[in-house]
Amino acid sequence: MTRRSLLAAPVAVVAADLPAGGSAVAGEPAAVTLPRTVQWEMAAGGDPSRPYRIFAAWPETPPPPEGWPVLYLLDGNSIFGTAAEAMRVVGGHGAAVGIPPALVVAIGYPTDTAFDQPRRARDYTPPADGAPPGTGGADAFLAFIEEELKPEVGGRFRIDRGRQTLFGHSYGGLFVLHALFTRCEAFQRYVAASPSIWWHDKAVLAEERRFAEAVPPAAATRSLLVTVGENELQAPPGEPVDPAREERRRKARMVENARELAERLAGLGPRGPAVGFVSFAGENHGSVIPAAVSRAVAVAIRR
Repeated sequence: MTRRSLLAAPVAVVAADLPAGGSAVAGEPAAVTLPRTVQWEMAAGGDPSRPYRIFAAWPETPPPPEGWPVLYLLDGNSIFGTAAEAMRVVGGHGAAVGIPPALVVAIGYPTDTAFDQPRRARDYTPPADGAPPGTGGADAFLAFIEEELKPEVGGRFRIDRGRQTLFGHSYGGLFVLHALFTRCEAFQRYVAASPSIWWHDKAVLAEERRFAEAVPPAAATRSLLVTVGENELQAPPGEPVDPAREERRRKARMVENARELAERLAGLGPRGPAVGFVSFAGENHGSVIPAAVSRAVAVAIRR
C-alpha cells in the first residue's frame, strides 16, 4: 500500500440506536468503519464543476504477483458498501480455493445522498441527436475513467490490468453498454444490470448496430452479462397507483429489451463477446441491485 492511499479518508457510517454499552464511550454513538477501505476526490480534467468521489476496498489477502483484478462500479454512493461486503464474502470463498478476490473501486459524487440524479443523467447517457439537455456526457465520463481514474488506481494498488470489470445499474447499465459498443478494449468484462435501453428512443441500439456491423477484434476476448429483475415492470410495494408511471414502465420494456439485446449479441458468435443473461426471480428495478452486485463480484473474480 502506498503512503498516498493511507492518507486518504476511510469510509465510515455512523451507528444509530445502539444498545446500552454499545459504544466505547457511554452515551456517545460509535462510528462504524468498513475495514480496508479508502475514499478520495478527483476533478475530471482539473475542472471543479466535474468532481467525483472515489471509493475503494481491497482484499484481506496480499495481491498475487499479477495484481488484483478490479471491479469498477457506477453509483458508488449507493452501491459501494454492498459491493465491498459482497467481495469480502464471495471473494473470501474464492481465495480459499486459490481464486484471488478483486479490488472494488466505486465511482460516486461528493454528496451524502444515494444518487446525484443530474450528474448521473449527464455522465451515464450516450451522445445522441436531439437528446434532452443535461444528458449525453458518456464519452467524457468514459475518458475520465480511462485517462485519469485508472492511472490513479494503478498508482495506489497493484492491479491486474487484464482482468477489469465494469458494472452499472439502470442508467449505469446503459453506460456499460455504451462503453462496450464504443470502446470495448477498455474492460475485459462488462455487467449491465437493468440497463435503460429505452432511453431517448433506444438511442444506444444505433451504437449496437455499428458495433455489430464492424465488430472490433478485442470483442472476441470480452464478456457481457446482462441482468434484470423479473418484476421490473411492477411498482415497488407501497407505491401509490399512478397510471402515467405504469404506462412509462410498460413502454420501457425493461426485461424484453435486455433479453433481446443479449440474444442479438450472442448471435455474433465467436467474433463477439461471450454473452450471458440472468433474470432474477421476484425482484423489481430497485430490489434487484444487491443480487446484481453479487453476480458482478462473481464475474470479476472468475478465472
